[in-house]
Amino acid sequence: MKRQDDEDWDEFNDIHIVNWKRVRAAMEHENQLVNHRLTWFLSTQAFVFAAFALTFQASSQAKPEQQSFYQFVLAGFSLTGILVGIYIQRPLRTAELAHNSLRDWWYISIGHPNSTEAKRHPPICGENPSWRDLLFPQSIFPMLFVAGWILFIFGVLKDILQPYGYVIGTVILASVGLIGIFALGIMMGRRQSENKSLRRNQVQIEGEGRGHG
Repeated sequence: MKRQDDEDWDEFNDIHIVNWKRVRAAMEHENQLVNHRLTWFLSTQAFVFAAFALTFQASSQAKPEQQSFYQFVLAGFSLTGILVGIYIQRPLRTAELAHNSLRDWWYISIGHPNSTEAKRHPPICGENPSWRDLLFPQSIFPMLFVAGWILFIFGVLKDILQPYGYVIGTVILASVGLIGIFALGIMMGRRQSENKSLRRNQVQIEGEGRGHG
């Protein structure tokens, strides 16, 4: 492969520069998708929360016989917020996986992030992810809203749910346990998925190397 100090060097014939541009363009596309999805999500949440707040304000001035109606309307708004959060979480997670796969593919193609070849190029995506990024990825952001809306549901339906407090408490404890097991499974599956992605990318790069050879 020609080097930059060769007289007939051309960046379009430099496989690493071509790969850097390919990966960077794909990363920018994923980042744009994340930005669009988060903008849509926050706009939707703001609309639902505004409707919830206005309805709650109206319920404070309603007659006692109308309170049940307002409670179910508020619960409906909360359920909408929950469904939107769950719906948008998966595409955000998919974008994260695609971004990580692209980053890993690039580093495999150049050998190592601190290799001589890597120093020829600008950073592909800034600094490497820290422990905070691994524990609190962007895809967890919608779930914080989901948790908040769940609290709102219990708040507006507390009079209706109070007689079933023991059953609800048991269900919540069981749900927390299941969520913990589910989260552990996701973390293990995520690690296995990333390892498979690394191996797949490495095999692909080795195949391309043999093809160029």
